[in-house]
Amino acid sequence: MFVNIYILSANSYTVDFVVKLKEDTSAVMKPFVTSTSGIFVFLLTLVPWSNGKCKEAGSRPEMNLNVSYELPSFTAETPVQNTVLYQHHIYVGAVNKIYVLNESLHSVFVYKTGPVLENPDCAPCEDCKHKANQSSSTWNNNRNMALLLETYYEDQLISCGSVAKGTCLRHVIHANNPADIGRDVECMYLKQVFDESGQCPDCVVSPSGSKVLVIEKDRFVNFYVGNTVVNSSQQDHSLHSISVRRLKESLDGFEFLTADSYIDVLPQFRDSYPIKYIHAFEKDHFIYFLTVQKESLDSQTFHTRIIRFCSLDSELRSYMEMPLECMYTEKRRKRSTGQPNEVFNILQAAYIGKPGAALAREMNLDMNDDILYGAFAQSKRDSSEPSHKSAVCLVAIKTINEFFSKIVDRQNMKCLQHLYREDSKYCSKRVSVHDVIEC
Repeated sequence: MFVNIYILSANSYTVDFVVKLKEDTSAVMKPFVTSTSGIFVFLLTLVPWSNGKCKEAGSRPEMNLNVSYELPSFTAETPVQNTVLYQHHIYVGAVNKIYVLNESLHSVFVYKTGPVLENPDCAPCEDCKHKANQSSSTWNNNRNMALLLETYYEDQLISCGSVAKGTCLRHVIHANNPADIGRDVECMYLKQVFDESGQCPDCVVSPSGSKVLVIEKDRFVNFYVGNTVVNSSQQDHSLHSISVRRLKESLDGFEFLTADSYIDVLPQFRDSYPIKYIHAFEKDHFIYFLTVQKESLDSQTFHTRIIRFCSLDSELRSYMEMPLECMYTEKRRKRSTGQPNEVFNILQAAYIGKPGAALAREMNLDMNDDILYGAFAQSKRDSSEPSHKSAVCLVAIKTINEFFSKIVDRQNMKCLQHLYREDSKYCSKRVSVHDVIEC
């Protein structure tokens, strides 16, 4: 995984970066029912916006182009998937390893997570070495699908991999030695629960891609999970597309809040309609997921959607989706043309933060307002793969919620065909504004 930073400049004209929320396309919900090889760390400074032209750069005689900078760096032996910062240490989740780095980016501890010997007759956490010679046994690399920090019960790192049905390990972080994450490690899986219920609340992440958000709610720790689910024989069929589960107080596994605490892409669309979960966050009692998916079941074109539901909605009945577009238009371009210069359709990364004084004035916001910063790219034709063209777009969270409110108020909704059949009891074109907007 590489982190690319693009600096966009305008020489002879000023450029607008705009986020367009498609109010007139589709917003859909589940209504209420009765039942790489390295990690790069950058320190960035936000530059105030200007309404005029860019300032002229210093002339060549005033610039020393021979200055070299030595920045601390770390190169992992295997591709990196996730990072977590805690108590002056950086925990790096990579293929088959979790690295612990100090503030100088020096490796101070390595915990090995793979390769893992797997056999269909071996449950997660079970040692399968005695089946190593069987033809059905394979050694599989363990990609780090989620690396999470949980401090409500005790300081602990939770790592979930692409092996062992997407289950997780719990690493206790000791105050006297935060680097040693290998001293107390427990597997978070109870086979008895799986056998009795037929569901697997301990099967958390998908080897095809996952995004997990951890939130403490009412003295419990909830895990909101978005998974790319396919029909592959290598993927566990107990996985769910969107789900909410609770960390047990015994810390040995998870439990669904209700029997309906998840939503799944219909089996017939899992291979033809992949959903990639890019980012997740919580604001004002709402849970948000940012995804890249096809524009429709019949389309080959991909775009970005934002998902929202109430954080206290244990059955995801307030679930809604809305397209999100990033575009830029030259300020001197006539608005009558009706079309932007370029559209950047697929989100690559996102961040929630506050605006500085200049940015707040530019966007007519308060400095306490929350802003979604998104790095978007133009995709390759009929693909979710990014091209080399990218842009950064900003939008206020309150603006996103205003669009959701308008859509519900105008009843401008339709059923999500990849999640529900049109005759499903979960689909409705009329819903109470109070039920959806108010959490």
